[in-house]
Amino acid sequence: MDNLVAKVQTKTSSTERRKTAWREVMRRGFTLIELIVVICILAVVSSIVVPRLSGLSKGKADVAIERLSELLSLFAWRDNAGSQQCAIYMNPDSGAVELWTLEINPKRPTESALWVPDRFVQPVRMPEGVELAEVLADGIRMGGNEWRIAGSPSGNRPRIEMRVLAQGLDAVLVLEPGASMPTRVDNGKVVDDQRAAQDLDARGMSREPW
Repeated sequence: MDNLVAKVQTKTSSTERRKTAWREVMRRGFTLIELIVVICILAVVSSIVVPRLSGLSKGKADVAIERLSELLSLFAWRDNAGSQQCAIYMNPDSGAVELWTLEINPKRPTESALWVPDRFVQPVRMPEGVELAEVLADGIRMGGNEWRIAGSPSGNRPRIEMRVLAQGLDAVLVLEPGASMPTRVDNGKVVDDQRAAQDLDARGMSREPW
C-alpha cells in the first residue's frame, strides 16, 4: 500500500513539475533562437506558397486575355467582311464583354434594326483577381459599367485598346483599324502571336516542312 501511495505521489509531483516548467516558459516568452526558427519557417513557407498563388492568378489572366483576343478577332473578321455591323459591348447585367450584331427582325422587316447578342460567341468575364482596367476607342476612354464600340461597314473602325491587370501582369490588347487580330503587349513587351502569318523566307525557314 505504501508503495502504491509513493508511486501516485511521484507521478503527481512529475506532472506538477511539467506544469510549472510550462508556466515558466509562457511567463518568460520565447527566446531569440526560438523566434529566429519561427521566422525561418514562415519565410520558407511563404517562398513556396506566394509564387504558386501568383502563378494561379497569371494563369487565370492569360485565359481571360486569350478569350478577349479571340472576341476581338471575331469582331475584326465580321467588321472586315462588311456584311453586318457588329459591336463590342460591355453588358452591365452580366458584367461580361460580348459581341453584338445589328439585325433586322425577319418578322418585322420594316422596323429599324436592333442590337442583339451574337449567340455563337461566348461572353468573356474577368475571373477573380483579374481586372479589365481600361478600354479605349481611338484614345477615348470607355467609362462606367456599360459601353459599346461599334464597327463600321465603311471601314472606319476605331483603334481599340483593352488593358488587363492581374498580380504581376499588366497586359494590353491593341486592335488596329483594318487588322484581323489584336497585338498583345505584356508589361511593355510585345508578345508574338504564333497564329499570325509568318514570313518563312525572311526567317530563314523556307525549307522547313509545314
